Amino acid sequence: MNVPAVVLSLLFGVSIVMALAMAVAWLYFGRQKHVLTWTASYCVAVLQWAANAGGFFLKSGLFYSLAGLGLVTSASLLAIGIRQRSGRRVPIRLFGIPAAVAAIATAVAVSPIGNQAMQGMIIPAFVGVLVAISAISLWPRERPFTPPELFFFSILVIFAIAQMCLAGAALLIAGPEQGKDMYRAILAISMPTIYAGVGVAAVLVVAGDLAQQLRRQIRHDPLTDILNRRGLEESAVQAIAQARRHHRPLALVVCDLDGFKVLNDSHGHIAGDQALCGFAQLLTGAIRRSDVVGRLGGDEFGLLLTDTNAIAAAEVMERVRTEFGHFNLPRFPQANLRASFGVAELIESDTGLEDLFERADAALYAAKKDGKDRIIIWQKAA
Repeated sequence: MNVPAVVLSLLFGVSIVMALAMAVAWLYFGRQKHVLTWTASYCVAVLQWAANAGGFFLKSGLFYSLAGLGLVTSASLLAIGIRQRSGRRVPIRLFGIPAAVAAIATAVAVSPIGNQAMQGMIIPAFVGVLVAISAISLWPRERPFTPPELFFFSILVIFAIAQMCLAGAALLIAGPEQGKDMYRAILAISMPTIYAGVGVAAVLVVAGDLAQQLRRQIRHDPLTDILNRRGLEESAVQAIAQARRHHRPLALVVCDLDGFKVLNDSHGHIAGDQALCGFAQLLTGAIRRSDVVGRLGGDEFGLLLTDTNAIAAAEVMERVRTEFGHFNLPRFPQANLRASFGVAELIESDTGLEDLFERADAALYAAKKDGKDRIIIWQKAA
């Protein structure tokens, strides 16, 4: 049995399967740019291992050179896709210049002045460094790894280590066949599993991202991009539990736009949507990261302010009320924007958000009854 031939066949087959898997993921998981880039990476890998086989069986330096260029291109596309997914820019100096240097080095390695050891060292070393940079790029900002991301990160680290081991083993190559046993052993043991692992991990990341998007769509309002009623209610369970556990105050604010129906009737739904989005932005900008804001439906919004009593919550909402009164809609500067607010604080007898909401809604009703464009705390409205 020709071990190198078997290994090359495995790598060629794995690349085809992973290219198809990534293409399906791109077609059915949102057609995101980074998924298409990963698909291209595995398509190039198919050609790379075919060229590698041609170099092995035909003893052709040209095919080996094409294989080296294919590996560089495939790894570069993998890294570019990771940066695209992370929302990071793709600097030319990070991928273009090193890739060009690696291409020149490969051409030199297969020329009369070079040797196979040079090629076997230069290309894996470059790929190892590039994959290590990719693993760093995968590291999420301001949040922990998701399980698929952690798996992908681990596989990338193993991939980088395997490539550096290949580069080190290439130093033992002293002739056409002499010293290649270690190189081939590392290639046979690591590459098929790692190639499949990288592809599977990438597909899992894509599926995990899709699941996150679906969860976000379920819990968020598509117009204002804040929580919807369901998302607010789910967040309230944890917020109320923490407030009770640590004996800290918690305030609920229920608010809506004054004369919203008149605004829609006078200026159209575009003006109404702009007012809702602007009001949501003001609310989001006024609260802390620990607080929660959501759209309850129509023009009604709810806010949960942690470690905040009713008086402090009213002071925060007063700033929002004032700012909204000076808020101008881009296409409807003549629109008169006002809002009313009802505030209630968590008390011992509350069993859940419904009790808080009932009192805050009663305070909002009192604010409307008293002339609108004001803030009422439930205790004062009772």
